[in-house]
Amino acid sequence: MYEARDNRLNRSLWGHLRYASQYWAFFLYWVWRGILTRYSQTNVGILWAILQPVLSSLVYIVVFSLIVNVSTAPVPYPLFVLTGLIMWTYFHRIVFTSASTIISNLDIITRVRFPREFLPLAVMVESWIDLLFGTAILALLFLLYQQPVTPYMLIAIWPFLALTALALGIGFFFAGLASSIRDLFHIVPILLQLTLYITPILYPASIVPGSLQAVLLLNPLATIFAAFQQTLLFGRFTLGIEMILASAVSLLVLLLGYRFFKRVEWRFADRL
Repeated sequence: MYEARDNRLNRSLWGHLRYASQYWAFFLYWVWRGILTRYSQTNVGILWAILQPVLSSLVYIVVFSLIVNVSTAPVPYPLFVLTGLIMWTYFHRIVFTSASTIISNLDIITRVRFPREFLPLAVMVESWIDLLFGTAILALLFLLYQQPVTPYMLIAIWPFLALTALALGIGFFFAGLASSIRDLFHIVPILLQLTLYITPILYPASIVPGSLQAVLLLNPLATIFAAFQQTLLFGRFTLGIEMILASAVSLLVLLLGYRFFKRVEWRFADRL
C-alpha cells in the first residue's frame, strides 16, 4: 500500500516531485479520465463551463448594477463582473474539488500505488478547460463592448500564476484535512462564499473606503483580482509591490499546503 510508514516525508519535497514525475503517463490518463467523466455525466456537457459564470454574472448584474448601482466606468459592469467571475470560478473549483477529491477517489487510493498529489493537480489541469471556454466568452464580450486591447493585458499572466499557486496550495491543505474533518465539505463552501464578498470581484477596489484599504490588502486575493481588473480592463498596472507580496504569499501557501499534504497522506487509507 502506498500509505506506508516509509512515506512520512522521508523524501524532500523536491524528492517527492521527482518521484511523482515517474508516473507522468498515469497523470495524463487520470486527467483525461476526469475530463471525460465530468462532462459526459451532464446533459449539456462542456457547456457548463460557459453557463456557470454567465448565469452567475446575470444575477450579480441585476443586484449590483441595476439595484445597488455600482459604477465601474469606463468599463461596462457586465464585462467587469464576468472577468472577475471567470477567474473566481477557476479558483473556486480548484479549492473546493481538491477538498473532496480524496474522499471521492477512495477506491483507487486503497488499491493503486500512485502519487496522491496527482488528485489535486488533476483538478487544476481539468479546470483549465473551464477557463479556456470562459476566456472565449470573455473575448466575445470584449468585441461586443469594443473594449480596447492594450499591452498591459500580457501582465495578467502574473496574477493568473499567483492565483493558481494560491488555489493549489489551499487545495492541498483542504485535501489533507478531508480525511480527518468530514464537516469540511460544509465549511469550505461557506468560507469561499464569504471570500467572494470580501474580495473586489463583484465591485471595484476603488469603492472600498480609504480606512479599509489597508485591511483589504491583507487579503492576497484582493490584490490579485485588482491586478486582473487593471491589466485586462483599465489598461494600467500600479500594483507592482503589492503583487510581489501577494505572489510571495501564494508561493508560501503552495509550499506549506503541499508539505502538509505529504505529511498526512499516509493516513488516508486508514482514516477513510
